[in-house]
Amino acid sequence: MVFESIINNWTILVPIIFSVMAILFTAFKDFILPWFFKPKLNITYSQEPPYKKGPVVKNSGSLFEVYERFKVENIGKEIAKNARCQVYQIKDSNNKSFDFQGYHLKWASRPESTQDFSKVERLNIAVGESEFVDLVYMRTDNTTNIYFNKYPSIPSGMDDSLPIGDYTITAIVSGDNFRPYLVSFKINKKLEFSGVKIVLEGVTRR
Repeated sequence: MVFESIINNWTILVPIIFSVMAILFTAFKDFILPWFFKPKLNITYSQEPPYKKGPVVKNSGSLFEVYERFKVENIGKEIAKNARCQVYQIKDSNNKSFDFQGYHLKWASRPESTQDFSKVERLNIAVGESEFVDLVYMRTDNTTNIYFNKYPSIPSGMDDSLPIGDYTITAIVSGDNFRPYLVSFKINKKLEFSGVKIVLEGVTRR
């Protein structure tokens, strides 16, 4: 009876079966596989090179800059697509907030693009590869401030510096195929010979 019913309605059942198979294949490809094969970022910082870069000579030797950078390494099983870094929040020792949310933090080795602004701040990080991000830098022509290394082609509408002080700077690292990472740094107003003192406080997921 059941077999006879299937035979009689095969023209209806075949499209339904193929539709269900297509849905299952799409779900497997877009949701199940990415769950097991996805990027995983390891974010680190150190007071030693190559995290600390400098002094970098500018203006024919009249200006020196020292950069503080953190590393973003993909230790997962899939390429990290369209990764970018921004300031999430900045607070001083009195818990006062500063308006830098959304400020684009520059990939240290990222070439400038004058063709498409949307491509400047985003890059792919392959499995096993890493990239450095410029967090802040010091300049010898003004040692009362710390500076952010901005993309010249992206207008931020914000200042690019803060007075020397005790701050907690939280950066957000986001992308197309992974949950964002929040990275918190403690910056000490006491300057050292090699630049500003920074401690990586922690890395969390959103």
